[in-house]
Parts: sequence; structure tokens; C-alpha cells
Amino acid sequence: MTQAQRDTISYGTIAVFSSALLIWIIPAWSPEYPGYGVPATLLPNIAAGFMLVLSLLGLIRAVLARTSASGGSVERIHWKHIAVFLIPCVLLMPAMARIGFIPAGIVFMLWIQHACGQRRWLTMAVVAVVPVAVVYALMRYCLGVPMP
Repeated sequence: MTQAQRDTISYGTIAVFSSALLIWIIPAWSPEYPGYGVPATLLPNIAAGFMLVLSLLGLIRAVLARTSASGGSVERIHWKHIAVFLIPCVLLMPAMARIGFIPAGIVFMLWIQHACGQRRWLTMAVVAVVPVAVVYALMRYCLGVPMP
């Protein structure tokens, strides 16, 4: 099996799974809307929608690379780079439960910026603190969602 075939199968599987999430799993397993704040289905629907859009874009890219006259190659997946981003994402929720939203969010934002190559500490501090504070204020005071 070639890399292009593996990519096509992977993107197709993710597209089918995210479609199943949007159509059946999220609506069936989410609690009823309590009437305040945002519905419990909002964030899962957004995440599944992003997964669906990105997998469809990957499928289009794989098909175009296969049919292009220049024989465009699809680059290999770099698992180390993916892990550098996914591990902090997986650890974010447990960290929020233990130390709270603001410290966990700031550490997460600093890690992601460092992984992307940002080395200016003032820029890193501003980009880490301001969005976390804005999201906290919006969720807590505007939407009335209790934050950890």
C-alpha cells in the first residue's frame, strides 16, 4: 500500500467518523439544553465539524496530488510534529481540572507558541495571557458558564 492510498483511507475514515459524530453520536449522547449558557452540543459539534472539513480538504489534496500531471507528491506524515501538538492538547483538560483554567491555559499557550518557533518572551506572554483572560471573561461573565 502506498502513502497516497494510506492517506486516502485515513482521511476517508476520519470523514465518515466525524459525519457519524455530527449526525448521530453527539445528538444522541448529549444532555438536554438547560436553558442558560450554551448548549452542551456546541463544542463537540464545532470540533467534529472541523474534523470533517479538514479531512475533506485532505481527501481533495490527496486526489489532486494523484491526478496532477506533474506527479505532485504528498509529503510523509511527521508523527513527532503531530505529537508535539497533540500531547499538550490531551493534557489540557486534566490540567484545567487540577490547577484551573487560567494557569493551564497560559502554560498551554506558551507551549504551543514555543513549539511553533516563537522565542520572544514578551510576545509569548502577551499572546498567552490576553486570549486566556478574554475567553475566561466571556465564558464566566457573558455566557454564565462556570469555569474550572
